[in-house]
Amino acid sequence: MGNCPYCKQKVSLKEVKTETIGTGFIGQEKMYICPHCENILGFSNRQR
Repeated sequence: MGNCPYCKQKVSLKEVKTETIGTGFIGQEKMYICPHCENILGFSNRQR
């Protein structure tokens, strides 16, 4: 469990909201969002 750098509240991986772009076959991008303050926590990019 970690703390959101913006609102300082506890955030676990199960609580984090995600938005996904792409089907996953060619490439997929994810954006991770704090469930408390809705600020962006990070991105990931997966390509084949």
